[in-house]
Amino acid sequence: MTSSKERIKSFLLVALVLSSVVLTQINLFDGLNISEGISEAREFQSTKLSAYINPQSYFVSFGGLSYTKVYDDRMQDQLWTEIRPFILSSLLNYESIDEITKADYVKAFADRSLMVRMPLDLTASRFYSVFSDEGLSDDVAEIEPYEYLLREGSVRSLYVFDKNHDKYYLLRHKSAIHDIKALIDAVKSEAPIEYRKISDRFSLDSTVGENFNKLNYELIPYEYDFIIGSLNVENEVRLDEINFSSDISSISSAVFGESMDFVKRLKDVNDSIILMYGYGEKSLTVSHDGLISYRKKFDPNLAKPANFKEAFSLSSGFIENFGIIPDGLFLAYYEEIKSENTFIFYYSYKLNSYVVGEVASRQYPIKVVVKENQVVSVDKNVKLFTGEMSMNRFSNVDRLMTVDQCIVINDVEVSVYYLQDNNRLEAQPDKNAYYFEIRSDITSLELRYLETLDDNVRYMVPMWQVIISGRTYLFNAYDGKLLGTYR
Repeated sequence: MTSSKERIKSFLLVALVLSSVVLTQINLFDGLNISEGISEAREFQSTKLSAYINPQSYFVSFGGLSYTKVYDDRMQDQLWTEIRPFILSSLLNYESIDEITKADYVKAFADRSLMVRMPLDLTASRFYSVFSDEGLSDDVAEIEPYEYLLREGSVRSLYVFDKNHDKYYLLRHKSAIHDIKALIDAVKSEAPIEYRKISDRFSLDSTVGENFNKLNYELIPYEYDFIIGSLNVENEVRLDEINFSSDISSISSAVFGESMDFVKRLKDVNDSIILMYGYGEKSLTVSHDGLISYRKKFDPNLAKPANFKEAFSLSSGFIENFGIIPDGLFLAYYEEIKSENTFIFYYSYKLNSYVVGEVASRQYPIKVVVKENQVVSVDKNVKLFTGEMSMNRFSNVDRLMTVDQCIVINDVEVSVYYLQDNNRLEAQPDKNAYYFEIRSDITSLELRYLETLDDNVRYMVPMWQVIISGRTYLFNAYDGKLLGTYR
């Protein structure tokens, strides 16, 4: 009898274990399906693509050798809103297109005019596809507009500079007429900082040889007296126990869905926090420097090819739901890897109306990888403004350093890099011998912010970002110190 009871107990125990396993498998399977379903629903396409492709440099000519650059967000938006319809219409409805000389282009800029510069190389056809499904003619489709220039007056003309192919064009619209006089007057009424063309400022025509850029129309500030403040900033997601859960919640819900049942929390050897779904199908890593990294395994069963606009829409849509959307977000660069059906999109943003600069080539604050039709990787390092910073060591600074002062202060380093970048070997280079050559080779000059860490306090300091002979120099705008350089 006892033996029979023991067998019954054993049978019941085995039955309980088996039923527990079956129920666990059912619940696990159901939980995975629910979590994945919610997560996939969060990945959708953006409907605001036009907001992320826009000029980041605005040049205004008042005539008579007087120019300015516009940094104010409100004014930039007004200018772009006014001229964008004419630019798009001209690309589609032009009457004629002629290749012109650089001298013609610079002459047009010297009159009262407005020139805008795009932050990335994008063919006219891809740029236009963001706004319309209509196709452009072969004559303009493959032009890569780096700059658009409009002159004052009731004109039908649009000037375009294709930097990659070093060509200048003049397009005439079939019928539309546009006059930018009111825009130029609006900028002038804002008491702008005065700029000069580099060729005017340094009289390049009489000081450099024929091989140098005598017609350099890059603008450089002239006799100014202004300053912009440093900014206190903090990471989007803080790693301390008090703030981490609330800071990461909007990002984790977009990635994993509302259920976190199958998400494991791990800590890396460098104290980064890792949230991992399942067996690594998806993961989030948050590091102490503020970098938030998302990874997702590519699913070939769901794959289908995506063109530029579709991939850009997926990328932007993901960012719109991946935590905080920073002010002034824009597409700064992109790569296409055709052999892998992959697009890589790089975004930047603004603080206090100024773009946040990059400390190395292509090291932008946001990077999104879209393979086929799937977002498989995101790296985001965005800083949040918490107030203006008072810096004791710059307390006596009442104006920003001039760009020329920055170059002079660092003339040895700049001269050595300049010779190196131009494959010129000299045993003992004379720094004064290249004064005008170096300035003639300036191809970009922007005032931006750069993140600095001092005594574990993060802040943004204004800096001049200057490109000379393809090399980028970062100068502290308070003291002229060279903060970094890269190609």
